[in-house]
Amino acid sequence: MDQVSDAFLLTLAEVSAGLIGLFLVGMIFYIQTGFGQLEKSREVVEPYFRSSTRIVLILYAIPLALSLTLVALPDVWSWLVFWILIVGLVAANVSSAVGVRPVMGATGNRTLLMNEIVGTVGVAFIVILPLATGGLSPSREDLVPSILIALGIAFLSTCVLVLTLFDIAQFERSEPTDPKPKRSTARLRKKRREPAADDSEPPDESTSGEDDETPE
Repeated sequence: MDQVSDAFLLTLAEVSAGLIGLFLVGMIFYIQTGFGQLEKSREVVEPYFRSSTRIVLILYAIPLALSLTLVALPDVWSWLVFWILIVGLVAANVSSAVGVRPVMGATGNRTLLMNEIVGTVGVAFIVILPLATGGLSPSREDLVPSILIALGIAFLSTCVLVLTLFDIAQFERSEPTDPKPKRSTARLRKKRREPAADDSEPPDESTSGEDDETPE
């Protein structure tokens, strides 16, 4: 395998850092403004977006942290950082895969399921490739395929999350959450059709008699 230059790794780190910044800004903006508008799906969407944010950040951290450690630090630090991130990545992938089912059942979105399948396969490759080529102490060249796969899956997951926001918004607008407005409207229409009870009641004789009395 050809030698991997420091310039290539630093470029990967710059790209990852830029994407992390954009992703964080987008998620913070949606958390502050978007979650408050969810009525029917917030209970399932919010936990899933939390787990998805966690795994996307870990995926972006792999090319960022590994590229910097491979350039500036001894190889032992790269191995340590890689395996720590791999453990967190596997745990986050399990959490994200478990949380996709309620969201898919509530909104009917199949794109998230496909993304979870592709992401799980990608995570498996991220773990297996360095072990197959370099063992427990992979070299720079052994880590580069995992770095590129992590960056690609992170970008794909970001795009899927953005597109999912449109499906969630459409689901929220599909029908009213609370049936009370419908019942209130039907009750109001029923009252309008019934004759007014006040118009049919005869006048009170006692009251009218008192009004007709004239002083002597």
